[in-house]
Amino acid sequence: MDQQKLDRAIGRRLKTLRTQAGMTLNELASRSGVSRAMIGRVERAQSSGTAALLNKLCAALDVTLSDVVALSEKPPERLTRLADQPQWRDPDSGYRRRHASPADAASGIEIIVVDLPAGARVSYSPWGRNAFTQQLLMLEGAVCVHIDAKAVRLREGDCLDFDVMRSVTFENETKQDAHYVIITRRGTSYGKM
Repeated sequence: MDQQKLDRAIGRRLKTLRTQAGMTLNELASRSGVSRAMIGRVERAQSSGTAALLNKLCAALDVTLSDVVALSEKPPERLTRLADQPQWRDPDSGYRRRHASPADAASGIEIIVVDLPAGARVSYSPWGRNAFTQQLLMLEGAVCVHIDAKAVRLREGDCLDFDVMRSVTFENETKQDAHYVIITRRGTSYGKM
């Protein structure tokens, strides 16, 4: 799917999720900290949402970024072929994520394959409600994961278990791209790392 089509699909999905939640643009803006005008531009695909912006909207809507990018209204599937896996690129950092899992997988597990360019940094705000747990498995390269004030440096083969109840930043401090997998399980939150 090309970027324009994906932006339109993301915009439609966000609008659908917002209206299903019974929220006006003003209410979503107030909850997310994103301006009403920016939300409108993203919903109309006049602007590509960045990872940080989409994260704020998803947290306010109590959905994951996968719920927005997967864009599936079909019943759960067991298989998603590589060619059918939605891919999204953050226009600010160049960060790319591919949703490898079938949408609405019966297991409740989502697998996201990430490419983080050299020198890139992507930050996420903490989730207030419906927080979820994640694991990051490094495939190639290295990243530094900042969870609040704590920094954890990961290299090939390392695996980190963490939640999204605190701010999380993924940073590639190296001169080569980093490749990793994020495994998310919804509805399971726990205490501090």
